[in-house]
Amino acid sequence: MGIEAKITSKGQMTIPAEIRERLGLHTGDRIAFIEMDQGFLIVPRNRPAGSLFGSLAEYALPNTTVDDYKRAVGEGISDHVERSRSHDESAT
Repeated sequence: MGIEAKITSKGQMTIPAEIRERLGLHTGDRIAFIEMDQGFLIVPRNRPAGSLFGSLAEYALPNTTVDDYKRAVGEGISDHVERSRSHDESAT
């Protein structure tokens, strides 16, 4: 099943140390939960998108800036939210 965490009566949980290390999370960092078809994607919000650019260099399109990627991610999230809303409305 993977790594698990327990939710307290207050709706809180402790992210296991192995996950925090892999995500580079530290005290005070924020995370986002993005709903996907098969569950949720946990995204660290503790770093600007620009910090990830070097790791994507081999996949980068020529003449593409970090702002282009930020805009594309924002549009992708917006599209996903809209699809989810449309799906929820059609299910009722």
